Order: sequence, then structure tokens, then C-alpha cells
Amino acid sequence: MNIDTLKMIITIARTGTISAAATQLGYAQSNISSRLRQLENKLGTTIFYRTNRGVILTEDGKQFYQRAIQIVNLTEDTVNQLRRPRDIEGDLHIGTLQTASTTYLPAILTKYHQTFPKVNLAIEAHHRIKNIQQVLNHELDGAVVGEINQADKLTTIPLSKEKLCLISNSDKMPDFKTTPFLTFPIGCVYREVADKWFASKSMKAPQLIQFNYLDAILASVCSGLGASIVPKKTAQPYVFEGLINTFPLPAEFSTIQLDFIYRDDYIVNKPFEKFIDILTN
Repeated sequence: MNIDTLKMIITIARTGTISAAATQLGYAQSNISSRLRQLENKLGTTIFYRTNRGVILTEDGKQFYQRAIQIVNLTEDTVNQLRRPRDIEGDLHIGTLQTASTTYLPAILTKYHQTFPKVNLAIEAHHRIKNIQQVLNHELDGAVVGEINQADKLTTIPLSKEKLCLISNSDKMPDFKTTPFLTFPIGCVYREVADKWFASKSMKAPQLIQFNYLDAILASVCSGLGASIVPKKTAQPYVFEGLINTFPLPAEFSTIQLDFIYRDDYIVNKPFEKFIDILTN
């Protein structure tokens, strides 16, 4: 077994099919299938369940996959440091909330890239629960999330308080008896804030219209479809253009805590270490 074999397993797990992994790795599908069978025979276990739609990691496969990521990351970082000890290079895969990707992170990512241009940055925007799951599954090196309680296996770094507001294209406070509330799927911190606010008012929950994308929510609020809760920084450009109005929320619902999370057992490499330095300073 070598590093290429570990990379093969990681790619199969992330793409979800052997054919997609073969394409990404530049091998024939038959070659990948044969190497996978040989590895499973050698280990005496099944790494993937085969289905009509692709492959799924078994319990043994999940453990192998997580260890493979750690070994590959450590190996590549060690090789990079031995070859070019003064250079910071490698891969960095960061998750974030959609809102933070447009307000909090851009300046940090710009400074990081300008300082360490040889690091391959990849950014994914998800709601809080998915970010947490992907960090725990070793699919992300770390993630910016909101309002996380202390969780097992995770290290949490407090970042900042994010101010929230209610937005509408009307100049009057929305009446949620008739106005839909535009929201992200369950797992979104802004949706949780809204749920708690509505519950505190002992009012019937408004009609919910669910979106996957922040831009779609903002555009729909501008067009008059409904109202929503977003960070003030996200709303500011639309307020400036006269497209929406903002309304204050009660103090207990007006801010959320932004945090950065990563696994307790994460093997900190140089790209990650430098990212944390910039993030916290």
C-alpha cells in the first residue's frame, strides 16, 4: 500500500462513484476497480458498499478513509517542508456559512493568498450542521460556523459577534400573518434565530419559503416575496441602493457568535497553522 492507494480511496469516497474517481485520477475505471478489490482482499474487509448509484463507505471504510486523509495530509506537508522548508504550500479546504463567505472571510482569504500564494485554497459554503459534519468526517480542514455549543471532538476558536437584522422591501414592519418568511434549510443558524424569535412572541409561525442560496433570498426580498433575517453587513449594499429596508430585532436575537472549528485530533500542517494565525490576528 502506498500514498497513491490512499489518495484513490479518498477520491472514490468524495466523488461517490468509481467511474468519477477514475476520471479525476486519470485512470481506466477497470484499473481503479481492480486496485480496490486487491486492497479489500489484502485487508480482509470491505471498504465500500456497491450500489446502483455508486459506492458508500462501510464502517471499516469510514475509519480507513479518515486515517487515509490524515496520512496523506501529514505526508504531503512533510515532503513540502523537506523540499522547500521556507515555502508554505499544500492544500487548505475551509468551510463557511454563505453569509460569512461574503462579509467576514474575503479580507482574510485575500491576505492569506497574498502571503502564501502557493497554498491551494478551496472554500465551501454550507449551513452550520453540514459544515460540522464535514469537519468531523475529515472532508474540511476547518469551518466558520455560527452559534456552536461545545461539541465532542471539536476545537472552537471564537471569532466575532455578527449583528443581525430583519429585511423587507416594505417601509413598514412585516406582518407575518400575511408575509412569508424566506429562509435556509433546517440547520441554518439564522433560521434557528427566527424560530426562537417567533416562539418568544407566542405567534403562529409564518409561511416559510425555503432557499439554498443567499443571493436568491436577497433577490426575493427585493422583489417583495417576503422578509428574512440576515447579517447587517449583508443587507447594507441593498439598503444603500434603496432596494430593501432593515428593522431591528430584540436584543436577545440581534447577534450571533461566529466561531472557527476543527477536529481535536487534526494534524496541524503549515498551511493550516498560518491560516489560524491570520484568522485570529
